[in-house]
Amino acid sequence: MKFLVAGSGGQLGNGWQRSLKGRSSDDFVALDRGGLDICDAQSIAKAFDMHEPDVCVNTAAYTEVDKAEIQTEEAYLGNVLGPKLLAEACAARGIQMVHYSTDYVFSGKLTDREMFEEGYPEDAPADPINRYGATKFEGEQAVFKALPTALVLRVSWLCGLDGNNFVKAIINRAKTMGQLKVVNDQFGVPSFVPDVVEQSLFLIHHKQSGLFHLGSDGCISWYDFAKRIMEDAQVDIPIEAVDSSAFPTVAKRPHFSKLATKRLNDLGMPIHSWEIGCKTLLSALNHE
Repeated sequence: MKFLVAGSGGQLGNGWQRSLKGRSSDDFVALDRGGLDICDAQSIAKAFDMHEPDVCVNTAAYTEVDKAEIQTEEAYLGNVLGPKLLAEACAARGIQMVHYSTDYVFSGKLTDREMFEEGYPEDAPADPINRYGATKFEGEQAVFKALPTALVLRVSWLCGLDGNNFVKAIINRAKTMGQLKVVNDQFGVPSFVPDVVEQSLFLIHHKQSGLFHLGSDGCISWYDFAKRIMEDAQVDIPIEAVDSSAFPTVAKRPHFSKLATKRLNDLGMPIHSWEIGCKTLLSALNHE
């Protein structure tokens, strides 16, 4: 099977490359924006005709949550138009498409934590509270409209070896600050890039389509996550739990965004705990 990974420079795109390099049964090409501009139909056609993939994995996206409130056109292009054009090209050529979305498609009300104890299922009503989440949900719909057999995968709190993420941010701040303040009124669960890629490949090789939630098992606050990062990294500094109002943001953030992975688990895919994912990532970062 030949994969084409769009958005190769991001943490998820890099994670796909790391995984596929170790799989002799699969071939792949990974392209950044210079090799494949997902917002340009001609660029997509050229890349598809040149590389002839069986599967297109779209890891390209506009991910600046706060800036999306102002840069609405850029957010639309990266999260709606680009995925739509990719899906249309895949449909015309018989290529399977994998597209990633986000927990931010949900409103994240704290009352939802009681209603969805295991996390939001795939069929829970989307109700984004910021522009980023709105464009990602619109992108999901555009992909399915153009290619009903697409595989759309939602992830939350993404962390990996590459790019910027919460784990790296906490470690870097711990090195330069005497103490940390971390919010304790936003709840969810991390998705670790190696797990996301493994879960994605499981679904692809089991010929699945439609909407799935990926990630880890558990439900924690950002404060809980930061404490565990410091414990696993063996760094002893004070961490203060604070309300999210201590860190005002341009875009609203959901207070609850855990994604239920029961549908994936029911197909036979084991779901690892977030604690295992955290320890594994920190070990890998130490060997970089």
